[in-house]
Amino acid sequence: MIPLSGVDKANLTELQLSMGKKTLGTASLLPEGVKPEHLLKRLHSFEGKLAEFITNFAGSMFFVYFHVIWFFLWIILNNTKLVNAVRPFDPFPYGLLTMVVSLEAIFLSTFIMLNQNRQALIETYRDLEEEEEQQEDEREQEELEGEVEDIQKDLDDIKSAMRFIQEKITAIEKSPASQNGNGNTK
Repeated sequence: MIPLSGVDKANLTELQLSMGKKTLGTASLLPEGVKPEHLLKRLHSFEGKLAEFITNFAGSMFFVYFHVIWFFLWIILNNTKLVNAVRPFDPFPYGLLTMVVSLEAIFLSTFIMLNQNRQALIETYRDLEEEEEQQEDEREQEELEGEVEDIQKDLDDIKSAMRFIQEKITAIEKSPASQNGNGNTK
């Protein structure tokens, strides 16, 4: 059998859930050896929150405006024909700018992937919570069904007792002593 990586296991779990297959409890939602408490700790880590903040910032229009202004100023300041007061520090073809933007792209893609992993952890934690709620609901349902069965048994016992009492009353009414009227058997 081919070993599965963590990502493949997560995709397999999603596929199983989408196909309606029941999982084998909490263990099927978590990678091997990971406890729900550890998962929650990873969700609230500094690195995860930082990655989420940077990803949210990089996905904003302010980020786009900042880069438009930055590239515009960079090109203007390094074009000696436009600005004579500043000595060019990165002449055309803007090698330093290219390197800086490439490094920025590398870090942004890393932060985006970290944030995606964090979102997957959040989804897994939510699935765990839903599974626990579902198990609790099933336990409560079973308890209620047991209580209803007990009540039904008690009602059946009461019906039997009432039938028995009714038969005794009928038998007493039909007996010769009850026809005498005074209750004596003379």
